[in-house]
Amino acid sequence: MQPYEALQARARKDRTSFFWFFDDFNHLGAQVVANKKDAAIVFLQSDSGEGYITVDGNAGDRKNLTAWHDGDALVKAVAATNNNTIVVVHSVGPLIVEPWIENPNVTAVLWAGLSGPETGNAITDVLYGAYNPSARLPYTIA
Repeated sequence: MQPYEALQARARKDRTSFFWFFDDFNHLGAQVVANKKDAAIVFLQSDSGEGYITVDGNAGDRKNLTAWHDGDALVKAVAATNNNTIVVVHSVGPLIVEPWIENPNVTAVLWAGLSGPETGNAITDVLYGAYNPSARLPYTIA
């Protein structure tokens, strides 16, 4: 299940609202959706192309440790509008977080690793406190 589907299902169960916005490069649109909400969740991705795709100038594997799809700017834009911005990271390895990690409106970072078929349910369980991931990663983020 995709994260937005699992979060929407949980919101329905709790009789709350959940909105999503999928245009990573439309920062103004993301700000409009995040404005005056109790929380905003921004998903970042930095993957590996395995030699057959090119994303953000990365042909195959990553050439750098930055978030793909203008992710740093997206986090900063949403955090400028919402004072409870949660960042969920799907990455094959470390990522430079300095552009936004010190922002006081970024209240949590969930390092979700690589996504899989139960990603949505797992993220929802962590965000709603049903499971504690114990803050362990298989690598160091300096």
